[in-house]
Amino acid sequence: MVTRTGRGRTLLVGLASATALLVPISMAYAGGSPAGDNGTVKIDGVPFDEAPDNQPHVGCVFQVDFYGFDKGNLNATVTFEAQPPTGRDVLLEKDKIFIGEDDAGGGTDVDAQETYNLSPYLLPYMAHPQQGYHVKLTVKAPGSIGSDTKYKTFWVQTCQIS
Repeated sequence: MVTRTGRGRTLLVGLASATALLVPISMAYAGGSPAGDNGTVKIDGVPFDEAPDNQPHVGCVFQVDFYGFDKGNLNATVTFEAQPPTGRDVLLEKDKIFIGEDDAGGGTDVDAQETYNLSPYLLPYMAHPQQGYHVKLTVKAPGSIGSDTKYKTFWVQTCQIS
């Protein structure tokens, strides 16, 4: 016969309680738009694709890909700023993108792709000799449950303006 100690029973009751608490949480994620910090953004270099990879070193023309945002009348505000050593939080460009086309389908569900060329805005700044220009992307996506602000910092290579 196995005799349980008070400490063992407490541990078993604690584990059973924790497991019981997780069941409703997992059931909540079964719907179309999961609860939580939905949506992610990725920087995509040429050639453009729909793979959810992030490329932190891109040419002067690149895309910002939006994945897994909720369905609704949702627009993201996109802001690009020069970052040290290029500049110190200097606004380069601001844009608004519709991201609420469909239910949040996770990290591979493309909601929007927008192409940018920051070359004209970066001309006044000095490029790093090996890396190019250091740029911070800030995306504010009201409607996301949890944090509605996403960030990426990446490098843009120098380009000729024609």
